[in-house]
Amino acid sequence: MSTSRKECALEGFIYYLLSVCVLAVQFFLYLIRSQQSGYMDFGGWVYFVSSCLSHAAQIVLIPYLVLYLPLALTGWRRTAAVVQVGVTGLLSVLIYLNSQVYALYRFHINGFVLNLVFGEGAGEIFEFAPMVYVKQTLLFVLLILIFVGMWHLASYFRRRVGRRVIWPGILTLVALTLYSQLYHAYGAFTQKSSVLKSTAVIPFYYPLTANRLMLKMGVVPPANSSLRFERTGTSVAYPRNPLRISPPLQDSTFNIVYILIDSWNPRTLTADCMPNLHRFAEENVRFENHFSCSNGTRNSVFGMFFGLPGYYWDTFEADHVRPLLLRELLDRGYDVRAYSSATLLSPPFNRVVFGDVPNLRTHTPGETSCQRDSTLTADFLADLDTLSASGRPFFSFLFYDLPHAIAVPADKNTRFQPAWEYADYTRLNNDIDPEPFFNLYRNCCYEDDRLIGQVLDGLRSRGLLENTVVIVTGDHSQEFNENRKNFWGHNGNFSRWQLQVPLILHIPGMASASYAHRTTHYDIVPTLMQGCLGVMNPIEDYSMGHLLTDPTPRGWHFAGSGMNYAFVIDDDMILEKKVNGVLEVTDGDLNPIDDYRIDPVAFDRAIRRLNSFYK
Repeated sequence: MSTSRKECALEGFIYYLLSVCVLAVQFFLYLIRSQQSGYMDFGGWVYFVSSCLSHAAQIVLIPYLVLYLPLALTGWRRTAAVVQVGVTGLLSVLIYLNSQVYALYRFHINGFVLNLVFGEGAGEIFEFAPMVYVKQTLLFVLLILIFVGMWHLASYFRRRVGRRVIWPGILTLVALTLYSQLYHAYGAFTQKSSVLKSTAVIPFYYPLTANRLMLKMGVVPPANSSLRFERTGTSVAYPRNPLRISPPLQDSTFNIVYILIDSWNPRTLTADCMPNLHRFAEENVRFENHFSCSNGTRNSVFGMFFGLPGYYWDTFEADHVRPLLLRELLDRGYDVRAYSSATLLSPPFNRVVFGDVPNLRTHTPGETSCQRDSTLTADFLADLDTLSASGRPFFSFLFYDLPHAIAVPADKNTRFQPAWEYADYTRLNNDIDPEPFFNLYRNCCYEDDRLIGQVLDGLRSRGLLENTVVIVTGDHSQEFNENRKNFWGHNGNFSRWQLQVPLILHIPGMASASYAHRTTHYDIVPTLMQGCLGVMNPIEDYSMGHLLTDPTPRGWHFAGSGMNYAFVIDDDMILEKKVNGVLEVTDGDLNPIDDYRIDPVAFDRAIRRLNSFYK
């Protein structure tokens, strides 16, 4: 390689290091301008600075390797310089624009924003005075001039320091990257608030987590990690106003039994497949058009207990915010217990949902889901006499897993035939007959129905149904290619076949009824808070839901998490933001809708409602 080309490559590398510093400063300003800066400690600041530098290094490295070096090393020195300055300057402008979006909506640029900016009616939501455009244009020009000046600075440093900067620069960036990734894995596992909060403000930054690996290695997460860090406040207003409670009437305190079935397809709630629950539904209140708040367990359970979307999971986890529902129950002396087939440690429901519950049971013995479902049923029934005789009201959460596992012993896999012996996911495709696989699943549901029937009989035989609210639903659904798009299971899309679940509600004294309007998991908390606990606040003070019996249209129903979510709107139309930020619009059957233009007014209203619990 000629000397001039080596000098050109060195000059580009020095410019790369300078660009990293500038972009890192921009990332740093994200935190300074946000409310999250008030929750930082020394370790958090060191982590955040290293994350800003390492993330900027990774972003700028791509144009340096892909564009600059090939051009520079083939003799196109000036072209390489222009391209490098132009690309890094454009990245800086985009990072600045993203900071404006984040300040307004608390999320980074994605397909929703692009659709609004370039779609019809953008002026209805983005209205700026002419002077704003002038200021923004001048700022963009200033950013570009800074990067042009940096090129001359890089040339100066090349002459002064030469190659001595190469290895220190590389080793420093590698060390910062390793440190930030490993420290985030530690912070995520121990729930270090400063780490979790600061990570969220860096755009498109997804650092390392190792929670499951640590659990498999036998490392136990701190049960009360909130005690390890000084709590100076929270960045959320939950509730938005202090709760006002009406005085309880005599003998008006209800027990609550919450029965949750993992991955429950509504097609199984029939007299043939689930006779006990079908009969229970006919005798009580059933909601025929009920939607989960996610297509996965973590955010579904979060929504059922908080009345808010999983969009808030990371913030609530970092701030150690607990569900108001459970807090009120504990304050009133309820005996709160959980009986879960799957562990409550992963996802960390033990901390996020049940963090205030003393002596929480996090595991159920058993080698298989079938064994654990049977064990949790027997354990609950064994505790029932003690619970009913204690004189205290009780809240019991029973979480069944068999329909999620789709695995039963051969002697229990006989009712629906032909049925697969086991779930062979390698055989699934868009053309296969789903019936044998679905029959295996139905046999799992039939077994869980038998167990839940024992729970209902146990409550009935003890006379507890007369003063116990019973809720039976699924965390999310389980698809068997009903959309004919080769989707199986859950966590794959936001159609009805992955969101819709049965919901059965027993409230003492409430007549049997069936409701066809859309309800959601967000509605469960308000229904319990008003109907059982006497909370008098407007529902919007503590939930994004309604009363279950309220037929008010649910509008833009938010489902998912902050990373991958969708709004389900009229006629089940789905506006999904993918993990990579791309917006995908489909009808309820997942057929693409091209050239869709978002209603900017409705979108703005939905986003402001979504963010309404942030301070």
